[in-house]
Amino acid sequence: MSLEVVGMLSKVIFESERGDFLVAEFIDALSAKRFRASGKIQVSPKADAKQRYRIIGQWENSPKYGETFVAIYSEPTRPQELSGIAPYLANNVKGVGEVTAKKLVDALQIKNIDDLVAICRDEKEKIFQYFGGKKRKVAENVITVMVTDEVFRNVMIFLHEHNIPPRFAKRIYEKYGVASLTNLMENPYRLIADFRQVGFLRADAIAQKLGLPTTSPFRIEAAFIYALEIAQEEGHCCLPRDNLIDKARDLLGGKFDPTFSREFTLEQLRSIYKKNREEKKETFLIRETTNFKSLQNNTIQEILFYLPEVLRMEDEVAGFIQGLLKIPPLFEHKEKLVQSDIVKGEKTFEELFPGVPWEKLSSEQQAAVQMSLSSRFMVLTGGPGCGKTFVLKAIYGVQRALNRRVALCAPTGLAAKRMTASIGEQASTLHKMLGLGRRNKDETQNVIEELEGNTGALDNVDVVIVDESSMLSLDLLHSLLSVLGPNRRLILVGDVDQLPSVGAGNCLRDIISSAQAPIARLTQIFRQSSESPIPLAAREIISGKKPEYSYISRIPVFPRPESFAFIPCSQQTFFDVLIPFLCETVKNIYELDPLKNCQILVPMRRTEVGQENINKIIQNHLNPPSENKKEYSLPYGSILREGDKVIQIKNNYELDVFNGDLGYCKTIIKTKEKVEATVEFSDRVVIYEDEEIDDLQLCYSMTVHKSQGSEFPLCIIPMFGVYFTMLDRNLLYTAITRASKYVILVGEDWAVKKAVGSQNAIRRFTFLDRLLLGHQDQEIKN
Repeated sequence: MSLEVVGMLSKVIFESERGDFLVAEFIDALSAKRFRASGKIQVSPKADAKQRYRIIGQWENSPKYGETFVAIYSEPTRPQELSGIAPYLANNVKGVGEVTAKKLVDALQIKNIDDLVAICRDEKEKIFQYFGGKKRKVAENVITVMVTDEVFRNVMIFLHEHNIPPRFAKRIYEKYGVASLTNLMENPYRLIADFRQVGFLRADAIAQKLGLPTTSPFRIEAAFIYALEIAQEEGHCCLPRDNLIDKARDLLGGKFDPTFSREFTLEQLRSIYKKNREEKKETFLIRETTNFKSLQNNTIQEILFYLPEVLRMEDEVAGFIQGLLKIPPLFEHKEKLVQSDIVKGEKTFEELFPGVPWEKLSSEQQAAVQMSLSSRFMVLTGGPGCGKTFVLKAIYGVQRALNRRVALCAPTGLAAKRMTASIGEQASTLHKMLGLGRRNKDETQNVIEELEGNTGALDNVDVVIVDESSMLSLDLLHSLLSVLGPNRRLILVGDVDQLPSVGAGNCLRDIISSAQAPIARLTQIFRQSSESPIPLAAREIISGKKPEYSYISRIPVFPRPESFAFIPCSQQTFFDVLIPFLCETVKNIYELDPLKNCQILVPMRRTEVGQENINKIIQNHLNPPSENKKEYSLPYGSILREGDKVIQIKNNYELDVFNGDLGYCKTIIKTKEKVEATVEFSDRVVIYEDEEIDDLQLCYSMTVHKSQGSEFPLCIIPMFGVYFTMLDRNLLYTAITRASKYVILVGEDWAVKKAVGSQNAIRRFTFLDRLLLGHQDQEIKN
């Protein structure tokens, strides 16, 4: 249980850079004894020595500070006497001085603090009237301080006693207001849908403490919804009924509690769905699949369950694509002349487009370029070494020769920069091109969030070319198609054998497998094995065959550069191999910069050989601490140091930096007012301030998923059994194809065999391919 102490501030012992943690000495108001308190304690900036604070928390023994009262909530205590009200307002309300506070108390004829609370709660207009329109914000500050404290405090205590971090209290209060506790006690499972940080197990623990029965409809419905949300995190758009029941039973405790049999859970699923339909409430929806055409490799013939927004997006994406395929192409004047010459046979493509190197294009490459002339929607796909980039550059040249305005883009910043370098024209991220930003939906849990963009973003564009389209999630493709319009062309370029998007969906694969859109497949490898063994190795991996590579027997220092090598080692000896290879072999034998030209790609973030631990250890070798290098504490225990290699992990539209952008921390400047970090990216320098810095992460190693769309001269890929659940041929294929010259596998040989023999990453529950095929009685005419 939480305890409460009241004291006066004596001195501040420690305050964090961000101001979110304080250690201070207080004087107990009852015993006059001094004690230490720590936590997020809100100290009034203008408070004098008489200001008292109510602190709620628990006594704990700190190894650094001794017996300490650890706070979960704190507030300045409210004065009981009339004379203390004005100083209290002056100390705790931003924009209010003591003179203004005294005038407010007199004008409203306030006799005690309860009078002021009642006016702020029930007669707000009096406060607004007193301050007038120009100081409306100050009036709002007064009301907030006087009204919200009590409910906010109770919410804080309630959450603390149910193991929910205090930082969520403000969000919960903003969402539910004065009904916060009522809502939580009636149905704590609502937290799952409304807040990302609360999962089913945490909400379930609260419900059990409150005495809700395990068979409560709230609990069972929450299990179904949460199962669908977890499925989205795993990349699925939907779940078949049996899979949904299995996942829900796991959450409900069906393995140990016979109450939740398959029959009972199925009955509850039907009952909840029927009740929601009668009440016109949409928490999850179903799709009947029997009337849709079947695919050779898709045997789903049952009911699929969706979250509502995902079902709508999948339907609309299919509709957008079908619309593009049905509409005949519209030709401008020059395009009409070209088409006429081609149809009549009066001129060849070589004569019409002399700027395209036709003699260097293979027959399938030429066919791909020609397909782009008339196709309103098409896909260009192929593996490494097949010349996708060369063909893409030719397609761009043809489109520009026809006076078509072309927008080049990719799902990530890394992919866009690579596209810019290869085509020689500026490419951008899809988010930037479309002016996309996440809707603020009260911190909702759903993994697929609707992306809201600028509907006029493509007003001056005729053709959109998207590279690395295997990374297109359902929501991102939906955003693009919803603003594309019927008169523009869309060309998707990507390697269908790479890992699918991090977000839900398998869009590129679904579009190709439906066989409804024009597909240009590049299969011939032009990059010879003498130049690089990577393309052939990639093809072997995707075919389920173990690739050939050089074995370097536990020697991290090579006598000569090896293009594709394997160094066997255990987890325990991994860093004994990795560090000398990075610090000596990469620099001296490969003649590459281990910081700028080399990238470690790992299947997982955690474990001893995961991304986070590798980053910490390699940081200390490639960029060790120094008196001349300033540091900043990142979340989750990482240290940002001047000179570090970093990656942006969230889109920041104000700074114009995006998820996946790689850079180097040049300077860290700390002042009393703020912290600044200067990061140099390939094309610009960005200055981060305070919490913006938290969106940076060390990047000596990165996950394979995060590396999609990028390319590095040398890639080091650890392969260990501890990655078991992630070992997959598409993951290994994606990892080795990130390297332009050299691949070094390090670890256990059997882990490579396990990866080559498994193919689970691309198996996702989606229905876009069948939607594109249409109903049994529908045909799409190209």
